[in-house]
Order: sequence, then C-alpha cells, then structure tokens
Amino acid sequence: MQDITNVQKIRAFPWYYSGQAANIVFVLLSWFGPILPLFLDALGLTKTQIGLILAIPFFCTPVSLLVSRWIQRRGVKKMFLWSLGLRTLVTGGLCAAPALLLWAGVPVVFIWVVAVSLVFSMCRVIGETGMLSWAREFIPNRLRGRTDATNAIISGMVSLLTSLLAAVILKYITGLHGYILLVLLSLPFGLGSLFLLALVPGGKPVQVEVDRHSVAHDYLQVLKDRNFLTYEVGQSLFILASSAFAFLPLFMQGQIGLSVDKVLMLSACFWSGILASGYLWGWSADRFGSKPVMLTGLLLVIFMPLWLFLMPSASVWSMSVAIMTYVYFGIAIQGWGAGANRYYYVDVIPANNYNQAYYPIHFTLCGLSAAFGPLLAGALLDYFRPLSANWRFIHVNQFSPLFGVSLLLFIGALYGLRRLRKDDSVQPGKFMSMFIQGNPLLAFNSMIRYRFADDEWDRLSTTRHMGDAESPLSVAELLEAITDPSFNVRYEAILAIARMPSQAQLTDALIHILDSKEPDLCVAAGWALGRIGDRRAVPALRRALASEYALLRSRSARSLANMGDAEAAPILLNLFRTERHNGIRVAYASALGVFRVGQALDDLLVLLDRLPDDNLRSEVTLAIVRIMGGENHFVHLWRMTRSDFGTGVAEAMAAMRNHLSSDLLSHLGIGEALDAVEQTMGGQNIPAGAAALGRLIRQMPLDRLEANQRTVLEACASRLANTGTGRIDYILILLALNGLHVALVILRRQQEREKKDDAEQMVDDR
Repeated sequence: MQDITNVQKIRAFPWYYSGQAANIVFVLLSWFGPILPLFLDALGLTKTQIGLILAIPFFCTPVSLLVSRWIQRRGVKKMFLWSLGLRTLVTGGLCAAPALLLWAGVPVVFIWVVAVSLVFSMCRVIGETGMLSWAREFIPNRLRGRTDATNAIISGMVSLLTSLLAAVILKYITGLHGYILLVLLSLPFGLGSLFLLALVPGGKPVQVEVDRHSVAHDYLQVLKDRNFLTYEVGQSLFILASSAFAFLPLFMQGQIGLSVDKVLMLSACFWSGILASGYLWGWSADRFGSKPVMLTGLLLVIFMPLWLFLMPSASVWSMSVAIMTYVYFGIAIQGWGAGANRYYYVDVIPANNYNQAYYPIHFTLCGLSAAFGPLLAGALLDYFRPLSANWRFIHVNQFSPLFGVSLLLFIGALYGLRRLRKDDSVQPGKFMSMFIQGNPLLAFNSMIRYRFADDEWDRLSTTRHMGDAESPLSVAELLEAITDPSFNVRYEAILAIARMPSQAQLTDALIHILDSKEPDLCVAAGWALGRIGDRRAVPALRRALASEYALLRSRSARSLANMGDAEAAPILLNLFRTERHNGIRVAYASALGVFRVGQALDDLLVLLDRLPDDNLRSEVTLAIVRIMGGENHFVHLWRMTRSDFGTGVAEAMAAMRNHLSSDLLSHLGIGEALDAVEQTMGGQNIPAGAAALGRLIRQMPLDRLEANQRTVLEACASRLANTGTGRIDYILILLALNGLHVALVILRRQQEREKKDDAEQMVDDR
C-alpha cells in the first residue's frame, strides 16, 4: 500500500461519493435493483430461471481467488477502472433481449441473458476484488463508519430519485420498451462513475513476492483465523436469508396486488429508510463499536419475514403497509450494513495486514452465498407454486415457505455472530438500551447543536440540554464539554453529568476533576459523584477528605454519606471533632447522622446550641433524629408547624394521645402533663408550652429507653427548662417532640409485649 496522507484521502471523498452515487444508479437500473427481476418476468422466464440469472454474478466470485495476486501486481485501481468500463458496455447487451424474444423465443433469450450476465460477472469479479483492497487503503478506520454513512445518505438520495424516475417511466411506457429505456439510461451513469472514481488516490501496483510462499499458503493462513471464519459463516447465512428479498418485487406484484409503478415506488421508500438512518448508524458504529450496531441491525431484519407474512393482500391498506415495511427494511438493512462493513475492515482483517488473501476469500464466500440464495429461492417458489390458503388476515402462498426459511437463517446468523471477538465496544444489549433511556431525540438534537455551537452561551445551552436528555448517547460530547476552555461550560458539564445515568467514562472524568486543583470544580465534581452514586468514586472521595479546601472536605463527606460508605464513619467522626469551623462541621454531622454514629450525639447536641442559623440547626437536628430514630415523624412535625407553630404542636400532641391507650397513660402518669403541653401550645403560649414539655419528659421512665434516646431526651429536658428566660428554641421543641414520640412508641411496644407474655404465662399456668 502507498503512503497517502489522511488529508489527501479526505480531499478525495467528494469524488468517491460522486462515483458511488453514479454507480448506484447504474446497478439499480440494470443488474441489482428491482427492475431486473421484473424485466426477466416480463420476458416470460420462470422463477427458477430468474433465480439463476440473479445468481450468476455471484457464482463467478471464486475467480477472485485465482486473480487476486495478479490484480495486486497490476494495480487494484487500474484493474477496477478497466473492469468498470467493460462491464458497463456489456450491460447494453440486455437491450437485445426483446428483439431475440420476437425472433427466437424464450429459450434463446434465456441463453443470451445468461451469456451477457457471465461476461458482466467476470468484469465485476475483477473490479470488486480490487475495490476491496483499495477501499481499505483510502478510507481511514477512524472515519469508516461516518464515511460509509455519508455514502449511504448520498447514494440513498440518488437511489430514491432513481426509483421514482423508473416508476414514472414504467407507468407511462408500458411493456418491454420501458425496461429497455431504463437499461439505456443506466449506461451513461456507469461510464460516469468510471471517471469520478479515477480521481480517488491510491491503488497503485504492489510488488508481490511470488517466491516467498504460495497462494495456497496465504489462503490456508486466512482459514486458520477463527474470528474471520465466524464472521464469514454469519455473513453467509445472512446473505442466504436475504435472498428471499430479491423476489420482493414479484411478491408485491403477484401476491399483494400492486402495479409495477407502485412496486418501484416501494423501492424509493426502501432508500428513504436508508437515507433517514444512514448517518445515525454510521455515527453509532464509530462511537459505540461495530459489533453492537451489526447485531442490532440484524435483530431488526429478523422481524422482516414475519412482517411480510402478515401483510394484507389486495386491501385498501396494502400500499400503506408496504410503504412502512420498505422504510423499516431500509432502516434495518442499513444498520446491518454499517456495522458489518466496519467490523470487517477494522476488526476482522488484522492491523498492518499484508496477507491480501482475506479479500478474495471474503468476496468468494459472500458471492457464493449470494449465488445459491436466489437460485434456491427461485426453485422453492416454483415448487410451492400451488400452495394457497387464506384464513382471516393470514395468507399462505408460495412465498410463505421462503419467508420461513429466511427467518430461520437470520436467527442462525444472529446466533453465530454473537460469538465474534469483542471490538472494545459497548455490549449489544447496552447499546440497544441507550435508545430507550432518557430522551434520545433531545440528546441527538443537543449533540448536533453542540457541534455547531461556537460562542459560550450556545455551548452552555446545549450542554445543559444534554443533561436534561439523560441519555447515554451524549457521553462523548459531555466528556468534551468538561474540558472546554470556558470555566462556565466546564461547570455546566459537571451539572449535566450529575443528571445522567451512571457511566464509567463520566465517573472517571469527575474523579479526575476531583483530584485536580480547581476548588470550584472540585466541589461541584464531589457533589455530582454523590448524586450519581457510582461506588467507584468512593476511594477518590475519601482522599478528598484530606484536601486543603474545607468546602471540598465537607462536600466529599456528604457524597460519601449519599453512597452509604459506612467504612468512612470513623474518619468523619474524627474530622467532626477536630474541625474548627462550625459550618463545615455541619456537613460531617449530616454524614454521621446518615451512618447513625451514636458516639457523636453529645458533640452534635453541643453543636446544635452553638449554631445561630436555623437552616444549619435544622440539618444538625435531622442528623440527631436519624441517630435516635423517627426521621419520618420529625419531617412530618416540621411540615405541620411551618405556618402556625403552636397549633401544629397542639395537633401533634392530640394525635400522640390518640395513639396511646388509657391504661398506658395512667400507668405512666403523664395524662395531665400531656394536657398541659397541648393547652399551652394551642393557646400560643410557646414558652410555657416548652417548659411543660420539659416537665413531661422528666416524668417519663427514661431508664427503659436505649442510650441514644435517653441521651437526647435528657438533653432536651434540661435545655427546655431555660426556654422561659431565653429565646424560644423552635428546633429544640421539635427535637423534644420527636424524641417523646419515639419514647412513647417504644414504651407502648414494651407494654404490649408484657401483656402478651402475661397472657401466655396464664395459659401455661392453666
């Protein structure tokens, strides 16, 4: 291979795209589109004869094994171009078929078309053998998916227009004259592709060392490559299964009841599906890997025979369903093609490969599969021609066995290709799930806008929308945004990542920022890691507890609590006791509350007294409540007392009384104390109510409670005794109420347990 720079290759892409577009027009109007089987059917050939003619170009592919080295020595580009020109001229021979039909009949026409097809096929074999090697040379692997996608889009547009033009011609020029005109129109495009592709670089002659080893040795070396053989078996099964689709025009015309022009319109719908999905499939193959795209496309194709089996026949809905079927087929087949083609060039053929035998063997195996497929399919259709049965929407005809065999072969291909070597990509199941997670449409829109966003405001906006989409499809763009030169964009990217589902790449990027020396971004990354909850970030967050930045230490403590890293509790307790800044200590207190570290209760109660800010005091109180128990009840109390504190407390006391039995109240002797708290709070005398609450707590049998509950209630009772002479401590009152609720619940359960034990003892005594 010659040394061609990537710049030279990219500059030649327009010529490559144009040449491929011209070539697709040629083949659609002549050999490999829906027109040829319709043309041969109009000439009076049987399905078996049609299948044989369709198979001839592929039966000739083994010639590739004999001429591959000769083509390499002569120059793959030169041989391709010569073959391209000759096969175009030979195709003109199809125009003589109608005249031969009138002069000599169907048998002579069949022989003539077979002869023309043989010459065309030999030219095609030589050209395609060279093109396989040439294409790997001038298309960089990193751009192969997008290059194939762009080519599919351009060719799709041209094919769509070609199909529409062919449909119009056959609608107004009926009979064999319309087919002759289409073949004649194909010839200028075949020659045009010759001149356009001649401008693509590379493909010069290569010195092949004939004496080094034999051609057979090269082929044997390739056949020892297990991954190559697995790929070829799966590819061959797919091609055999797809042979059923070569007869789709005849199925639509003969069984569904569509006219010829409508059948060609369906071909335009097929290309519309390719056009609509081409870039998406190619982009996905480059980003997520060839194998998941290939298997996803194959899985979609598997449903095609089932869909055809259930199509309505001779119905007002037939055309509408056929249009949807062909669009779906275009989308599915493009997914398969984008993944399979890229996997072959990037993962099947070894890097720095000098054994050119891979190309002819691949071309031969695919060609033989494509040859036997139409031939067997045609014979199968002729064999089951008498088959006909209808039951409601189910129609069994000569095509039904063909579609059934096709379905089984597709399933076999899927089973085999799943065994291919991984290509460092995402798992196929994970790839498929990406399109149902979050909002993929918003994600695609944001990614496209991001690529065209230049100023900071646009980059901020598109980055924010990628986070809103919550789709793993935009991971690469977010990884780019997190390294943007603008601080604001980097910060927005962290916020967007925090809203994404957990992804290893994003977690690693946030960990890298956490370990950096950007204080603002470090803190944001610590928060994002805690929100995502990926435990792979735990070691990095523990390291951040020793950071020189106090805010980063507190943020890391909160994130570790979110992740449930209980092993960090001793470290957090030590930091809480040694930290001097009370605001930072609140973060440690919150984490200790999550882990229910009872050793911190005394220090938390002291911190609660020191804090002047109600929000900080509420957070510390919540931490104490978590250690003591009854978090849900505390949150309920806090909400009840937001608008009217006294009334809310009175209602809470009334609800508490309703849940206690009268014998428990009399046993504890707290009925009057409860009434006092309820009446004073309901009368909005908060200081008197706080003092009454303190007295109520002192009447409780605190010795029957656990240490954590007892510690909190004793501290609350002591502090509430001083409420009348100081500030009204609403937070402390709520804490005391919650502690009282927890204590009464415990005492009630103890009483119920004691009653149950007494009852069981009485039964035993009897």
